Amino acid sequence: MIVLWVAAVAATVGALLGWRFERIGRAAITAALALVWAAVGRVVVLLAAEDTSWEIIVDHTRPGLGALRRAMGLWGGSAGSLLLFTAIVATTVLVGGRWRRWWVAAAVATPLLWALVLVEPPFVRLDVPAIAGSGLSPILEHWAMLAHPPLLYLGLALALVPAISTPAASKRWTFGAVATLTVALALGGRWAWVELGWGGWWAWDPVENVALIPWLLLLVSVHLPTDARLTRVAAALVWPAVFAGTAMTRTSLRTSVHAFADAEGLGWFLWPLAAGSAVVLARAVGARAPSRRPSVGRRLAAIVAFVAAVVVAAGTFRPFVPGDATTGVFYARFLWPVALVAMIGVGVAPRRDGDRWVPLAVDSALGAAIMLGIGAASGWTWWWQLVWLVCLGIGAGALAGDAIRTRPRTRRSIARFGGHLGLLLVCAAIVGDTASTSTTFGLAAGESLEVDGRIVTNLDATIRSGSLEVPGPLVLGADIDVDGTVLSPTLTVYPERGLRLPELVSRPGPTEDVQLILRSIDDDGAAVVTLNVEPLASLVWLGAILIATSTALAASGRRTTT
Repeated sequence: MIVLWVAAVAATVGALLGWRFERIGRAAITAALALVWAAVGRVVVLLAAEDTSWEIIVDHTRPGLGALRRAMGLWGGSAGSLLLFTAIVATTVLVGGRWRRWWVAAAVATPLLWALVLVEPPFVRLDVPAIAGSGLSPILEHWAMLAHPPLLYLGLALALVPAISTPAASKRWTFGAVATLTVALALGGRWAWVELGWGGWWAWDPVENVALIPWLLLLVSVHLPTDARLTRVAAALVWPAVFAGTAMTRTSLRTSVHAFADAEGLGWFLWPLAAGSAVVLARAVGARAPSRRPSVGRRLAAIVAFVAAVVVAAGTFRPFVPGDATTGVFYARFLWPVALVAMIGVGVAPRRDGDRWVPLAVDSALGAAIMLGIGAASGWTWWWQLVWLVCLGIGAGALAGDAIRTRPRTRRSIARFGGHLGLLLVCAAIVGDTASTSTTFGLAAGESLEVDGRIVTNLDATIRSGSLEVPGPLVLGADIDVDGTVLSPTLTVYPERGLRLPELVSRPGPTEDVQLILRSIDDDGAAVVTLNVEPLASLVWLGAILIATSTALAASGRRTTT
């Protein structure tokens, strides 16, 4: 803790000195961040050694974990994750500002470090060492959590840089932030998909929403010149969005399966940081007109992304008092027209004017006809499903036609096509989600039922490991035949924690994923299971890969304007 005390004092000195004593202030914040990273390394060493005389080790690791999963204890709790967040964000802001605005990094690090010292100290020694650690919550030991939180912190940190970097470099930082956040959000979605049994890859969880908001704001900057007013507005709004979201998910304002809602004292440090960043960066929004006027398509894309960010923010932060997060109905209702415009625009907007309007109309009509045919073959007959399919077909047809005619060859054109195609695939997955089904039912031993047009048979349901008489986790399992494929979901019971965690199994496919979740079993071999059918779910992961790859490609190029 002495190290963190010194780091907090050094960051405060750097922030107070401002730009008048540049050499001393820069040295102070550099020393502060070096000490913060030393503290991060110290926690990692303690986790690797499983030193159970420290509270953070007892709470977030347990015997039998591998080295990588022991390291996950660093971001498995409030104190460790705040320490890592502080280190990544302050260092990225310092480097992103190219040391010219070192005082910004000092101003960011100061409240975060004092919060670590006074509210969430990571180094708390126990009076009596524990025999063994209790470990992370079992749902957090999934492989996706090895990278999701650090990448999320890095993506949020990168999102802060464009507002303080030079105009020539801001686009590259923006693309890098989009790529990193896309990977982080995809990993979070994958974790929810395979671990929680929600039957979906996005449940409008507050922790993920506060990363989605900066991602959408970054899309505004991607489509407009760096000196456009809406670009400056979006870049400025990223700062309060990041820190207000961090405060909200760590101070009991919003519940989440992986938020840190027990650290209410952090609000005294995080909310002023969010408010201060909003006030300071408001001056970045001037009245100066952009040097070049963007095309109608680019302006439309930026407006759509900005409106989507406002809707998500309104749902995530509403009401601005303690309580449960807004339900998914709110987002579906208000994002419906936004999504329709996005699906059409992703293919139509990049096309040129003039003599290309005729082939554009042909390509769009052909795409819409193909999608309607696919929908009819799949049994989609509801009007809202047909509207989705028409919009998706128009966008897909226009995008495919443009690629066939222009054959992208340059880095910029390849990145643009890949990013738009990835976004279109994600939209297609959203379309499929509207036709998803979830059915919970019971099956006696050996019984077969027809569920959603599938024959489901209970082959076996027993206790796989553990015992009611012996302390420790109890693993229940079942072998369920679904149309000739045997799926074996399990249900792990942790009596000492009061947890029942299903480990679902999934049968992925090109057109749909079938999930099976075990809810309970009886002594006679009967089982209660949930069957989820998610059309086009695999397109989410493919779309995320394309978006991340394309934006990384754009970030690595020499050209920084779009």
